[in-house]
Amino acid sequence: MKYRLVVFDFDGTLADSEESIMYAMECVARDFVIAGVDRARVKQGIGLPLQQGLEMALGLDPVKVPAAVELYRQYYNDVAFDKTRLFPGVKKSLERLVRNGVLLAVASSKSTHGLEAMMRFLGLFDFFSFVAGAQDVERPKPAPDMVKLALKVLDVRPQDCLVVGDTVFDIEMGQRASADTCAVTYGHHSVDELRSFNPTFMIDSFAHIVSIADDGDGHCLLAQGSQ
Repeated sequence: MKYRLVVFDFDGTLADSEESIMYAMECVARDFVIAGVDRARVKQGIGLPLQQGLEMALGLDPVKVPAAVELYRQYYNDVAFDKTRLFPGVKKSLERLVRNGVLLAVASSKSTHGLEAMMRFLGLFDFFSFVAGAQDVERPKPAPDMVKLALKVLDVRPQDCLVVGDTVFDIEMGQRASADTCAVTYGHHSVDELRSFNPTFMIDSFAHIVSIADDGDGHCLLAQGSQ
């Protein structure tokens, strides 16, 4: 086994929640009389704490952000359970990793309560030995705190850990924790953006994570400068 622990991002990596996120952003923009939402700007901020994502996407005055956060959460919760879906191959791949003795964790900028509720709804929660949300660390992504916390709780060395995500914030988080990293190309950040951070691996299908976790086989889609 190549890695003892795999730490996954949630939105854009395990689950497709983009429709819910865009809906909530558009509703907040309407309430603040902001004309139109730039979907590309929204996607650039996914993975950051919600406050930062809202500022980036909507250009809000920081004074208005707390109210916008509360509105966003209300709108998101109205639709999230109906509109969020697992990406293809996620559940079967997680089952196989657990069967092969790999420890699994989630590191997400979502609220811890909301993250756990969604994972239970999607039937994923029991696969994971550790789950960290926004309230569990002092410093959010791209700081390494969530990965370091998972390493400490599960007693795993950084060199035995792989961090998987769809944004540059995930890749930087893993690198700053001294772990290997794997970028998935089907999420919110582009291939070029992800490659610029030189992840250890890049994959275009979630199912490829099994061969990487088991034996470090990244032939499926290898990043520039990777191992």
